[in-house]
Amino acid sequence: MTCMNVNGVDINYVDAGSGEVLVYLHGFTGSHADWKDQVAVTGDRYRTIGFDHRGHGQSGAPEAPEAYAIKIFADDVYTVLTRLGIDRCCLIGHSMGGFMSLQLTLDHPELVRGLVLVDTSSGEWDVVPGYAEFKNKLHGLARTEGLEAAFDYDATHNPTRMEKFRKHPELKEVARQKVLNTSLNGYIHVSNSFMAWPAVTDRLSEIKAPTLIVLGEEDAGFIRPSDIMKEQIASSELVVIGGAGHNPHEEKTEAFNSAFLDFLPRIKW
Repeated sequence: MTCMNVNGVDINYVDAGSGEVLVYLHGFTGSHADWKDQVAVTGDRYRTIGFDHRGHGQSGAPEAPEAYAIKIFADDVYTVLTRLGIDRCCLIGHSMGGFMSLQLTLDHPELVRGLVLVDTSSGEWDVVPGYAEFKNKLHGLARTEGLEAAFDYDATHNPTRMEKFRKHPELKEVARQKVLNTSLNGYIHVSNSFMAWPAVTDRLSEIKAPTLIVLGEEDAGFIRPSDIMKEQIASSELVVIGGAGHNPHEEKTEAFNSAFLDFLPRIKW
């Protein structure tokens, strides 16, 4: 990986291949490696760039809570791309990476020629009773007993997690390693930043770039947000991946890649 200091924080990224640019942005507790199966099928035709966002992977993890915000994450990406001389790209963002993809597209529409939004939202949330208290419990465990203790509690007390690992037991260790690859500051401050992000739903109609919205059919919390994005982004299409949850690019790679590769020729570079 390559390191670039952005606003006092070391941001690690990978940059490989040549051609038009695909920029992969991972979700919470993820890293650039989340997209390895997509890089594998696009790296021979495109220049592919992946990030470890601040607080994640090998990137820096500031202590101050105010150092974490969707707008800041998007600005990190924009600064790196600008310094690399990239003036057009396709953004591929999962969950948190989708938040920053939308923010970046609205802030710099001239940069984004295509957009892939995976199990994400424009800031529309279905409030789950008790969620704030549960999150505080996880953060307390992370501080006092470590990230693995927080993961174990989440895996055994969060109904969504429990159902996911019941259906896909092979994904439990993958999810555990992702959490352990995240800094304590990132685990706490990044998750707190989501609800503080001003919704961009009323600006979705500004997006003109061809847009692929992908949803895992089992990811109930993102069905309504995906439908909203499909309704508001005129140049969009919605693909639902059967048998997948929140990470269809990892859980159902073949189906995801098929939709992804079918979409890329629509981009007018």
